[in-house]
Amino acid sequence: MYRLGNLKFIILTSFLTLITIIVIKFHLYNLNDVKLLVTSYGKLAPFIFFLLCILRPILLLPIGLFSVLGGILFGSVKGTVLTVLGSTVGSIIAYYISWFLGADFFERYFGDKIKKYSFDERNAFKITFLMRVIPILPCDVVSYICGLSRINIIKYTLASFLGIIPGTFIYSNFGSSLNNIYSRQFIFSVVMIILLSLIPLLLKIQHKGNKNNEQVVKSLLSDIDNNN
Repeated sequence: MYRLGNLKFIILTSFLTLITIIVIKFHLYNLNDVKLLVTSYGKLAPFIFFLLCILRPILLLPIGLFSVLGGILFGSVKGTVLTVLGSTVGSIIAYYISWFLGADFFERYFGDKIKKYSFDERNAFKITFLMRVIPILPCDVVSYICGLSRINIIKYTLASFLGIIPGTFIYSNFGSSLNNIYSRQFIFSVVMIILLSLIPLLLKIQHKGNKNNEQVVKSLLSDIDNNN
């Protein structure tokens, strides 16, 4: 078991090193450079963007920026479709990476913090969906948590797919509207982004005494369990 843990650590370290090299080499942290990279492929640009969206959760890049870029390049509808489909496939890969490493591996390095977010199969769909829709935790953190919980992959995939859509559309619509910041589309997008950003704050107010996102997530999980 100890040797297996060391092997997993070596694999994870190598994986993170590779990710760092890819991100730096292709400047994937720079939205403008990613835009130039995608558009340089001409007619294949949608496919290249789709592949980047698959890799995005693995490369630990923010989904919001890619959603905005999708809107800029392909419009709000097509940008949303490409980002959602790519991110869903990427989230499945992230799920299995976490599943492969296992809770025991993470507990060796992070202690009992991992157990705070674990949940059972009974409420798997509802919890996954809510954590996707409500931006309390980063989208990719949710993928890894679900992998550790080892919930049903079909429930996870469907909940992830549906839960990613609202936020992705809002940010893609925002990206699509940037060519005219005086348009109704732009104003609508900004208002929706503000409202989306306020949800975690409102939840903190609702769950009095919970001052950080970790506590809010624990309270939400507890509420869902108590209501079933």
